[in-house]
Amino acid sequence: MIHNNESHATDLSSIKVVSRQSSVRSIKPKNMSILDNVIFCAFLCLVGGVATASQGAVNSKLGQYTGQGLSSTIVFCIGAAASCVYFLIEVKGRPPANLALMMTKAPWWSWTGGIIGAIFVIITILAIPKLGAGTTTAIIVCAQLIFSCIMDNFGFFGLPIRHYTVWRGIATVGLIGCVGVIAKF
Repeated sequence: MIHNNESHATDLSSIKVVSRQSSVRSIKPKNMSILDNVIFCAFLCLVGGVATASQGAVNSKLGQYTGQGLSSTIVFCIGAAASCVYFLIEVKGRPPANLALMMTKAPWWSWTGGIIGAIFVIITILAIPKLGAGTTTAIIVCAQLIFSCIMDNFGFFGLPIRHYTVWRGIATVGLIGCVGVIAKF
C-alpha cells in the first residue's frame, strides 16, 4: 500500500506505468534553460528572420565591391569564426572528450549543411540585385515553408512525421499567392 501525507491508501489502478528510462528522468531535477521558454524561442526565430532577410542584402552589397565569389568566401570565413566563438562558449572552453567518436557517428548528409549554406548565400548574392530583397526573400521563404512541410510529412532527415494536411495545403496556395503579389507590386 502507498500512503500519502494524510495516511490513507492510494488506488494503484490510477498509476500510469512508464518505461524505466522515463521514470529515471522524471526523478532527476531538470536543469531549466532559457531555451525551454517558448516565447524566448519565438523571439529568437523573429531575430533569425530579420537576420536572414538582412543577410542577403548585406552580402549582395559586399559582392558589389569584392566580387560575388569572394564575398561568399568572406561571409563564410567570418561566419566560421563567429561559430567557433559560440562553440567555445557552449562547451565552456572544453570540448567533450568523446567529440571525435560522436562526429564519426553522424550520418553522411549531416555534413552537407555548409554546402547548403553556401548555396543559399550565393543565390541571394546573385538574385537580390536582379529581383530585389523583398521578392528574393519571399520566394526563398515560400520555398522553405513548402519544403519544410514536405520534410515533416515524410519524416526526412529523421524528423518526426507531421502530415501535410488540407490546411497546410491551403496555406501553401496562400504563400504562393503572397509571393506573386510581392513580386508584382
